Amino acid sequence: AGLKRPLRGGHCVGEGYYYKVQGDVLSSEQVKQVADKLEDLVKSGDAISRVKKPWKEAAAYFDAHGLVCSKALISTRVELEVSCYECRGVLRLAIHPVHERVSALKAGKYALLHAAPGLIASYAKDAYVPQPALVASHTDHLVFAESHGVDSVGSLNALQQVGRGRKDFVLNCEFRQEAKLGNIATEVKKRFDGGHPVKVICIAGPTSSGKTTFANKLCMYLSNLGFVAKPLTVDHYYLPLDRQPRYQKRQQRSDVDYDHIESMDVELVGKHLNELAAGRSVMTPVYNMKTGYRDGAGHQFDALPANGVLVIEGIHALNPLYTQAVEASKVYKIFISPLTVLQLDEANAVKTTDHRLLRRMCRDYLFRGNSASMTLRMWDNVRKGEGVWIFPHQNNADFVMNSAAEYEVPVLKTFIEPLLRAVTPEDPNYAKACDMLQLLEHFSTWPPGLAPASALLREFTGDGALIAIDRPPGLGRPP
Repeated sequence: AGLKRPLRGGHCVGEGYYYKVQGDVLSSEQVKQVADKLEDLVKSGDAISRVKKPWKEAAAYFDAHGLVCSKALISTRVELEVSCYECRGVLRLAIHPVHERVSALKAGKYALLHAAPGLIASYAKDAYVPQPALVASHTDHLVFAESHGVDSVGSLNALQQVGRGRKDFVLNCEFRQEAKLGNIATEVKKRFDGGHPVKVICIAGPTSSGKTTFANKLCMYLSNLGFVAKPLTVDHYYLPLDRQPRYQKRQQRSDVDYDHIESMDVELVGKHLNELAAGRSVMTPVYNMKTGYRDGAGHQFDALPANGVLVIEGIHALNPLYTQAVEASKVYKIFISPLTVLQLDEANAVKTTDHRLLRRMCRDYLFRGNSASMTLRMWDNVRKGEGVWIFPHQNNADFVMNSAAEYEVPVLKTFIEPLLRAVTPEDPNYAKACDMLQLLEHFSTWPPGLAPASALLREFTGDGALIAIDRPPGLGRPP
């Protein structure tokens, strides 16, 4: 299709996947050429065959065709034979299951869209909604990865335990995240000095993004610049059970959807945020998830001083209903998620959802005693509200915090692999457990001690230096 180098990507951006050519900027004409080639493959009905190639033959092919990520992966996870897909003489690693023929794409809707410097492979049923915030964060993170020579799982595996390789990379990942925190604090200070102080910082992201640790760290960074930063979790602002709309219909607690905005006392949240932003104290509720009601008169939350900043985090924190009563210039919105740039091969990246699931499994086991099967069983339900309540607001954020540290999966593997291997074939979640084991098989194993005590990863592996923000007692919704 007129491209001198292979496309690389597969990073999820809304209802599509982002691809680019290493070291080049795709023109709209080149994207059209790729689209025409894809259309030809769809119409032809050519078969996609799964084949095994001797390691030496596969390595030579990847070398000859500039497939650097593929070569790095099979060079660090060596097997006698390499599983590949083959179509029209073209080979790619067999990472995930694919259809037997490209013509299977006829059953759905797809399009290749120019998104300089690359393209979006869209599967949206309606018009694709651009995701500039995610693409910008991905591009920024990719610069970091490439500067350290670690932009694929194979290149990560190649870092050695002996010497400084792994240690220095871990530190660089942490320094990068700390720098982002510093940038946010500096921006808040700039607004304060300019006479437009930020009074409320809202942090939202999907489950296992690291919101709690990030919020605590941000409060510390703000205090270093002279602010009095106070965290406030909105998880205490659930409506009492007798005011829950879905409970009122049948008087059944199980009907309540605690991820739905209707379960929150939005009016009280807005009122309290506005009161605090105006320098007045409030009585915040103390919600008891066991009973479904609030305990006592609440908790005295002192007024913010002139240099005070309120930091809130939660699934709905970016929802404009929360902050509509607060002057817009006083609100700073942050979307957080681990948006890894690691490639498995040229066409497949490590999925953000898989990264979060690994974090979640580790935390559920270490802090809640949950098996891997239990976490896998709950996972779809935990995620179902993200597309409705979180992702639609991500492009309205003032800052996208990429909480991914590329060394995390090798560390998490130490904890999670034994848990996944304990899932039996009779278990309904066995297939998903096998998928996650296959992902982990691509990674080497790193010792947990490499992660500093202040690392965001410690929110999920334990022994961290940061204290969690107070949450409602009892069986709360999955954070």
